[in-house]
Amino acid sequence: MSDQETYLQQEILNKPLQKHGLLEELNLPPKAIRFIRENRRNLTIGLCCLVAVILGWSSYTQYTARVNDRAAALLAEAMAQEQPERRQEFLEKLLADYGRTGSAAWATSELGHLAFDAGKYEEAIRHYQTVLGDISASGALFPLVQMNLALAYENRQMPTEALAAFQKLAGKKGFAAEAFLAMARIHLAQGAVEQARELYQKVLALEEASDASKELAKAGLARI
Repeated sequence: MSDQETYLQQEILNKPLQKHGLLEELNLPPKAIRFIRENRRNLTIGLCCLVAVILGWSSYTQYTARVNDRAAALLAEAMAQEQPERRQEFLEKLLADYGRTGSAAWATSELGHLAFDAGKYEEAIRHYQTVLGDISASGALFPLVQMNLALAYENRQMPTEALAAFQKLAGKKGFAAEAFLAMARIHLAQGAVEQARELYQKVLALEEASDASKELAKAGLARI
């Protein structure tokens, strides 16, 4: 054996063994391996916190889904009640138990309808205002509730508030013609013929207005 081979063997035998673990098996850069090992405790704590957050969010999502499902089921049960008193009882229970769910807005709106049908317009107005304060103006429920609020104002003999509510409704696509017709009706009741005429003409100029709405506008103009 040559002197060089003897030297290499002795060098290998005398060289301390290098630590070789999972991090080395993953072929991570030496700097990364050193950083992980030097900060092992903090990284472990951080990982545990992350896992706890993920598990907590998952549990919360599942809980929210169950609550929403129960609220929706109770809303369906309430709407199935033929007697207004029983329907109101179910709706009020829904609000008491699941007031933070999406079904609560529909329940409050339905309570407004019940009050409206009973001629309790002030109560209906309160319910509709509550709903409008809790939902987005871009949501599908908004124009429906806004329409009922305006009608409640009109029936309560509050023309100024009714006109303002119908004006907001006029800005919603698909509801402009109906809002203009209602506003014209209110103006006529107040003797404001020119304002009513202008609104009827707006209905006739609307491309989205239905044939029925345009016929009503023509009839209104003919009566003026």
